[in-house]
Amino acid sequence: MAASCDLLDVDPPELQFPFVLDKQISCPLRLTNRTDSTVAFKVKTTSPRKYCVRPNNGVVPPRSSCTVVVTMQAQKVVPPDLQCKDKFLVQSVIVGDGLASKDITSQMFVKEGGNVVEEVKLKVAYVMPPEPQSEIAEEHDGLERILVPMQHNVDNGRSTSELSSGSASLRSAEEVGSPVGRIVKSEEFLKAAGPALETKTYPGPAEQSNQLSAIIAKLTEEKNSALEQNRKLRDELELVRREASKQQGSFSLVLLIAIGLLCIILGYLVNK
Repeated sequence: MAASCDLLDVDPPELQFPFVLDKQISCPLRLTNRTDSTVAFKVKTTSPRKYCVRPNNGVVPPRSSCTVVVTMQAQKVVPPDLQCKDKFLVQSVIVGDGLASKDITSQMFVKEGGNVVEEVKLKVAYVMPPEPQSEIAEEHDGLERILVPMQHNVDNGRSTSELSSGSASLRSAEEVGSPVGRIVKSEEFLKAAGPALETKTYPGPAEQSNQLSAIIAKLTEEKNSALEQNRKLRDELELVRREASKQQGSFSLVLLIAIGLLCIILGYLVNK
């Protein structure tokens, strides 16, 4: 669905760019003249350094269309959540039939000059780039490389006696596409595939419960071991503190005794 005004239909109504780092991305914009008169247009954007618009102005003949290519320059950073607030504005005005694109001026789109200017506003959106077709083709080719040799082994594994005996009737059922033939073919395919088909098993609820209990027991044991080591470290730290306090107390006592003896000697000398 296109965004429209009285003069132009603008398609698409939202510019979508598959965001890829370090790569220029283009989005075509189709302008369709809805009138029987010649319409001049001009494309503006809120981020002129980020986008290149070719052509950014021009003339659309009556009941005709033209394409404008909007190119986003290579980006170095991914925006959060791929959000974009950029906007575009497509202005249009009726002009004379003989007007050329090179004759378009900015004054034609000034509303104050008495011109009837129509406007269409467009938003910009970033989208995830599509998955490359090469990757899809590689996945398909890889699946064929697995299944084709397995089917070849199934065909080669049939013995001559099986083909000449009662299994011939089963093969005829395969050829006509009956349900019996399809069932037999599937069984033979699975038997011949053998080890080529690996079945991935998942633990049941009981096994999951046992595994969870073992993990919880291991975590609990590690927690208790950490708490025991923490307690031992605290005891050792407390012991070191006590020894340091004892040494400090004995040092203070010796200091007091030395000071007392010094005072006695000084008093004796003064009195003498």
